[in-house]
Amino acid sequence: MASTSKSIKSKKQFTHISSWVICAFYFSVIYFLLRWTSIPKEIALYDAGISALCITGCCYLIYSTLHYYLPKNNQYWKLITLGIVLTLMSVVISIFILFGFFDASEILYVYKGLPFRIIINFLLLACIMIITIFWNIQEEYQDNKKRKEASERMLRDAELYNMRQQLQPHFLFNSLNSIIALIGSKPSEARKMTFQLSDFLRGTMRKDDKQFIPLSDELNHLKLYLEIEKVRFGHRLQTNFDIDESCLTSYVPSMIVQPLLENAIKYGLYNITGDVAINLRIYSIQNLLHIQIENPFEIDQFENKKGTGFGISSIQRRLFLLYGQSNLLQAKAKDSIFTATLRIPQYDKDYSN
Repeated sequence: MASTSKSIKSKKQFTHISSWVICAFYFSVIYFLLRWTSIPKEIALYDAGISALCITGCCYLIYSTLHYYLPKNNQYWKLITLGIVLTLMSVVISIFILFGFFDASEILYVYKGLPFRIIINFLLLACIMIITIFWNIQEEYQDNKKRKEASERMLRDAELYNMRQQLQPHFLFNSLNSIIALIGSKPSEARKMTFQLSDFLRGTMRKDDKQFIPLSDELNHLKLYLEIEKVRFGHRLQTNFDIDESCLTSYVPSMIVQPLLENAIKYGLYNITGDVAINLRIYSIQNLLHIQIENPFEIDQFENKKGTGFGISSIQRRLFLLYGQSNLLQAKAKDSIFTATLRIPQYDKDYSN
């Protein structure tokens, strides 16, 4: 709304300024031509002033008409007709008014110069039409572009929100199943895990309206998640954090790391006996925040892999929607170690939302 009102205001200012410029220019040209042909000064002043005001009024009519109506490609004859009508109006009205100030014998020169007046007025009004049409076309193009961008932004935000909402049940169902399993054998741990899950979900809900958050907040959220997972897996789950403290003020998409960490725990612990270490390393290189997660895996997991891989694919899609790049998530497997690396650009960006 603000941009639309600003555009209307600037257009009105342009109309007023250009009209008075045309009036002054037309007055100067007509007055010079009349004086050049030895027309008395008083008559030349009246003639030039009246003609300038008439042509300025016709310019206003063109601005007003073309502001609300833009003919199609096969209807430009209407513009030519409009130009001819306004040209005749400007000439006839100016001559009629001029006859009200002077006798017919004093302004006989008008009839001799009538064809030139018609040609000059028509060419001037045609130029005004062309300029106005191009102005309106450009304005319409900009408005359509803004509407398209706003529509695409709304669709992108809706898709991002939907993806974030789909990620939560994936972890929630696993946690609830673990709580159910612990209720009979370890009720105290089931109670503890329930409270931790409540804190985790409460923090998740607070982040729903924020697309980007500081890395320090994301890490605090990860710690809540890991406390829940450690109740599920006990001493088997070990996590090692190697974080460059200078990166804590960097901004990352909300809940972008948790699905990767959940994926690492899933493939690191589910089919492996004994203790498993998940390594998280965070560092920065040339305005790119690197978040690297390593976990061990059994090679036959990939051969007998179950599931759709929604977590990884959703992160890739989300990063593309946010940054317009498809190479910000890289994954590799080597020597029974799976490594996923996120690269988050840290260029100037509005993180208020």
